[in-house]
Amino acid sequence: MKLAVDLHSHSGYAGGVGQIELRSVSATMKLKGIDVFGTGDCLYPPRTEELKTELIEIEEGLFSLSNDSSRFLLQTEVIFSTKLAHYKNKTVAHHIILFPDFSSIEKMQKLMQKWQMKNTIGRPFIVSNSQPELEDQLFQIAEIHPLIEIIPAHVMTPDGILGSKNNLTEICEFYGNFQPKIHCIETGLSADPAMLEKIPDLVNLTFISNSDCHSAALNRIGREFTILNVENTNYPAIISALRNNDVELTTEFNPAEGRYFVTGHRANRTGHECELIFAQNPPTDLRCPICGKLMNLGVQQRCLQLRDENIIPKPRKFKHLIPLVEVIANSIGVKSVSSPKVLKTFRQIMEVFPSEIALWQSDSVQVLLDKRVEQKTINRILAVQRGDFRFDPPGYDGVYGNLKIS
Repeated sequence: MKLAVDLHSHSGYAGGVGQIELRSVSATMKLKGIDVFGTGDCLYPPRTEELKTELIEIEEGLFSLSNDSSRFLLQTEVIFSTKLAHYKNKTVAHHIILFPDFSSIEKMQKLMQKWQMKNTIGRPFIVSNSQPELEDQLFQIAEIHPLIEIIPAHVMTPDGILGSKNNLTEICEFYGNFQPKIHCIETGLSADPAMLEKIPDLVNLTFISNSDCHSAALNRIGREFTILNVENTNYPAIISALRNNDVELTTEFNPAEGRYFVTGHRANRTGHECELIFAQNPPTDLRCPICGKLMNLGVQQRCLQLRDENIIPKPRKFKHLIPLVEVIANSIGVKSVSSPKVLKTFRQIMEVFPSEIALWQSDSVQVLLDKRVEQKTINRILAVQRGDFRFDPPGYDGVYGNLKIS
């Protein structure tokens, strides 16, 4: 059985957005074709109570709203911070944590109280003063329940475990004896399996892709997702698939769209009069020639630093896609993906296909959409299916890449 999952999201409690109604999330999930969605921020007490009130357990470890077919999995993002020997600055790495039940969440909340960690935001920090202390914290979390899963998030972005801010060469420096309990990693929006498959510490791990979204919008939920091969639709089956690399497909951003793909400084930084991008060969010292400050090292360059070309990678199926509303907006020449014309065209397409995923998997787009939507839109959809699109300029320094469709 194939299950489309998006296991990393945020609620309004994570900041940057208002409250996000679960009913709105569920409606978008159906349009996109996402079967199971991570709740986001489930560790934050007000969010915990909200989820307890609104969700009903339908299958083991999977929840839904009343009279609704969408499935939710209890999930949060946590930032672990510690002081590693031989590193000047603290090492900070973002992680996804999946929980099998509310009891496990409550036990972790008690651990955080014992550790005197604040739990006052949707994406909390867990701080330690040394690697052995961090290792002990991780083991205590894992011991709450055998099906709790801790997953390094967007591993190569500046805040990822192998990102440029940490500058680690091996993840065992961070995890120590806990490393065997890391079964999979999240590729993130600025990387894909082809970029990660020859990094020694990642080669034997499962790769998953998630939206990491802060919104229920059609261009956010499911912008990246994973199709798992599972025996049943329940939490244990999902965890088994993650731990055993039972991944049918990951659907990814083209990494050049991601906000940290190449090294550079954006135009609106202090002292800049024009944007500055170094797509291939940034200065050795990473000093910006305009303002003299350190630039953010791009994920592309960071992956090249860690790759071992002698590694024979495992076969991994993945596909680059663009959210359908972005393709429609591009085809009709508007910037807003929520403009009435874009949404009208999207609805017309959804009258033909059961979901956006079904559209992308179809080999009959031209036949089924002919005369229903503008031919230019059909042509752009077909181009994306073929992979005939690029981003110019690519993403850098917190700016998304600029889409160009052939």
